[in-house]
Amino acid sequence: MKKVVVILVVFALMLSAMIGEIVYVNDFYGDLQSDLETIALSIDANEENVDNTRTSELCDKLVKKWEKGKKLLLTLQNHNTVRNLDDKIISLKAVVDSDNYNDAVIFARSAVNYIDDVLLDSMPFISNLL
Repeated sequence: MKKVVVILVVFALMLSAMIGEIVYVNDFYGDLQSDLETIALSIDANEENVDNTRTSELCDKLVKKWEKGKKLLLTLQNHNTVRNLDDKIISLKAVVDSDNYNDAVIFARSAVNYIDDVLLDSMPFISNLL
């Protein structure tokens, strides 16, 4: 009887940890995605002056948020997924700082689309499990 209770407790702990991981990852990526969409709107609104103070501040906040959460994501997710998004965010910051409109639009949109793909893969659907 003790073995059954121990097994059930361990199972409940594992299940709650998995649910916590899914909730954290989805919330973190959802926040990043909304920040990236705000940056994309700011870039589109300031086509002639991409490196304006508002867009630069938004990029700085995004990079700080990303750097703070990146270490935990590296333990929870595939390293390549995290590194690819890291490249996109750092590149976005660099092209905004260099006042390059075309590349800034490309990096912002590709980061938003990449997060869409990551969010689809992070949820346990039957198609993901098979």
